[in-house]
Amino acid sequence: MLRIALSSLRPRRLVPTAIAIVLSVAFVAGVLVYRDTASAALYDEYARGARNVGVAVTARGDTRLPLSTVDAVRNTPGVADVDGRMAAPLPLLDRHGKPVTTFGEPPAAVDTGSVPALRGFDLRSGRLPEGGGEAALDSGTVESTGITVGDTAVVVDAGGARQELRVVGVVASAGGAPTVVLTQAEVVRLTGANGYREVVATLRPGADAGEVRDRIAAAGPAQARFRTGDALRRDLARAASGQLNGVFVGLVLFAAVAVLVAGFVIFNTFNILMAQRIRETALLRCVGTRRGQVIRLVLLESAAVGLAASLAGAVAGLGVAAGLTRGGTLLGLPGGRPVLSAAPVLVAVGLGLLVTVGSAAIPAVRAGRVPPVAALRITGEEPRRRWTFVLAGLALAGGAALTVAGLRAGGAEEGMVLVMAGGTGTFLALLLLSPLLVGRLVAALGWLPGRVFGVPARLAAANARRNPERTAATTATLVIGVALMAGGSTIAATVDRTATAQLDRAFPVDYLVVPAVNGTTIPPSVTASLSGDPAFASVEAVRQAEAVVDGRSILVGTGGVADGTARVPAASDVLGRARPGDRLTVRAGERALAVTVAATVQGPSLTGDLVVSAGDFASLFPGGTAASMILVRATPGAPARERLDAALAGAPLVRYDDLADVRDDRKAAVDQLVGIIAVLLACALLIALVGIANTLSLSVLERSRESALLRALGLTRRQLAATLLVEALLMATAGALVGVAFGVLYGWLTTLAGFGAVDPLVTVPVGRLGLFVLLAALAGVAAAVLPARRAALSAVLS
Repeated sequence: MLRIALSSLRPRRLVPTAIAIVLSVAFVAGVLVYRDTASAALYDEYARGARNVGVAVTARGDTRLPLSTVDAVRNTPGVADVDGRMAAPLPLLDRHGKPVTTFGEPPAAVDTGSVPALRGFDLRSGRLPEGGGEAALDSGTVESTGITVGDTAVVVDAGGARQELRVVGVVASAGGAPTVVLTQAEVVRLTGANGYREVVATLRPGADAGEVRDRIAAAGPAQARFRTGDALRRDLARAASGQLNGVFVGLVLFAAVAVLVAGFVIFNTFNILMAQRIRETALLRCVGTRRGQVIRLVLLESAAVGLAASLAGAVAGLGVAAGLTRGGTLLGLPGGRPVLSAAPVLVAVGLGLLVTVGSAAIPAVRAGRVPPVAALRITGEEPRRRWTFVLAGLALAGGAALTVAGLRAGGAEEGMVLVMAGGTGTFLALLLLSPLLVGRLVAALGWLPGRVFGVPARLAAANARRNPERTAATTATLVIGVALMAGGSTIAATVDRTATAQLDRAFPVDYLVVPAVNGTTIPPSVTASLSGDPAFASVEAVRQAEAVVDGRSILVGTGGVADGTARVPAASDVLGRARPGDRLTVRAGERALAVTVAATVQGPSLTGDLVVSAGDFASLFPGGTAASMILVRATPGAPARERLDAALAGAPLVRYDDLADVRDDRKAAVDQLVGIIAVLLACALLIALVGIANTLSLSVLERSRESALLRALGLTRRQLAATLLVEALLMATAGALVGVAFGVLYGWLTTLAGFGAVDPLVTVPVGRLGLFVLLAALAGVAAAVLPARRAALSAVLS
């Protein structure tokens, strides 16, 4: 059997299949290698904080450890060296005087420490601060700001005053977090820190870390966490892996798509090969080969191809991993030297082999059913079984039920998961029924080319319709990739348009003045300066404070309503069910305020869960609160930006957003997201095009006599080649159109489920979708060039 299987291998016929396997396995192996590489790089960054640590005492929440904690730990039996780590937020300004923040958080000021082995950072260049007025910055901040050794860095102290520091060194901090390294005295002076965030210690030889930890905990502060060094390292590893989990899940999903598409290509290839070998298989049955032996013969053939191609794909995966690492670095993800281990190779090769053999299983079973008498007659493919329609009906019913459940689900995340699960079932039904649909679609698409280009185009449409199951399996590879791209584009365009509408509705202004650092407010001087400037037509300070409604805590804000009334965002977790006319009682301590809901607005509100008038807010909070944001509308023709810069010159921790720029930035982010999706799906689309080329190549061999007859009847070489090119064009266009239709449908349904109480403004990016169809059609034609050339070179006497 093995000799027969090996003799059945025809490299030219199986090369496209091998390419599909190589590409899919390379993507899988590359993702796994990149995961190991990025995880190791990120863990190395985080591990600096636990290096040489035997026991750690960490303050909980916003508390701090007393300075005496260092002495208490030092006096514990088993402890060798001890060091306290101070850390407190310290706003740093860039060269333009703007705060350097990460998600609204300023850098952390940390002290140099007294025990070098226990420092949570490494010195990269220069030296560490030795006195007042000196600082070292982390390498990420140096790269992003351009402030380096020898320059002056400006920070804002706890009193809001600017302080200049001379940069003397560059460090690599734990986790790559923005860091300003100072002497301990400077940390206290600039931040007001009065204790440690963490106290770490090394252990004496032979000391048991668990026992030392327990001794420290017995006499240590109550509001502290006590861990051994191993436990600290495990926590850091979890924190490191958590940052990348979302990225890896996305990459694994794209890899799964590539593998699925490759599976369709493999299935179609072996299906065609088995159809072409009907007589050969029947002769084997005539000489005594049993059905099981025929099945094993086909599976052995697929295993040989799968193993060889999977090994090549695993090697090619190193290049994919390098590309992912480079791309991740550009997006701010960690990168480093490749981490190579046996696990990614074994998983990728095993998956490639499993998918290849699994995809060839159905063609193998069909080959086993070929009767010996088939050697004496021409047999076509088996008719579609009734169970196909039963399965399609069950998949369609299940998909529809899950989709409806998702649209009615209470939570956005739950709804999206259910809708996507329903989409999977519906897509399975579409694949099962596609042989009934593709023929009609190809006929419709081929009508106009047939009228314009004559016989070659009509022959192409007839060829595509002749075997609908084969055509459907070929176009399915394109449907998957195009559907995902169309769905992602629809979701992205809908999110962009809806967010723009919500932004315009919530902030019908030109500029939004906000604190640049989380937890801070806007000084009253800024509001006064803006209010008296004629460059601004309106200036509204928004104040916010915590209150209680029906026993639940809410955020109350001001803006744009009359006294005694309130506005509620429909997406509020607390008041989302409130309707116009409802009466609400708002309580703040001993004070209470009764308001009537005047309106509900779509979407969440940055102003608060409940928006009241400035007068009602003052009666509820008579002590007053500082402004949390300022809404500014510019006077037409006035130099608004220059006046805003002047007004904020004395408030370094306040910034303004031009809402026009916010819209442009969001649109650019959406376009970037769609571009990333397209790049990641390029592997799947490339495999799909390999499948089209493979199907047409095998069809050329299958139709050699037919092609010769057409040539004898007067069809020229050019016309015969054009027939193949048009056939590929029709198949690719049909697959792309079905993919676009399905992607738009489920992109729309996913947004309906994901937006919850907000009514999304569904947007179909017609131009982008049209480009997808055009590119797919052109790529299909390109994939058919070699098969068409081979058909054109066939002899009339074949």
